[in-house]
Amino acid sequence: MPDVLVNRKGREWRPALPRFIEGVIVDLQTRKPKKPNSGNRKVAKVQITVQGKQRVVTARIQGEKNTLQQHHRVLVQYGRARNLPTVKWVIVRGQLDAQY
Repeated sequence: MPDVLVNRKGREWRPALPRFIEGVIVDLQTRKPKKPNSGNRKVAKVQITVQGKQRVVTARIQGEKNTLQQHHRVLVQYGRARNLPTVKWVIVRGQLDAQY
């Protein structure tokens, strides 16, 4: 199956992603949000497999405290953090190694 499909009008579109994807944490970071917000936001680089290809995406860690470390298995879902540029995934808390 090709990565990009073309419809009858010649426009490209991608097949829908699954709602949740399992991945492995590669790196943990903190990022500063855009103005006017302040405070450091916790993000993680997560390696996922989508349609047979491995990608590294940046995902936001929600909540106040977390015990996530490198090589932990997490569940991510597509959904951007509005005040963090380039962060388009969210780690689902309460599943796999991402406990409350």
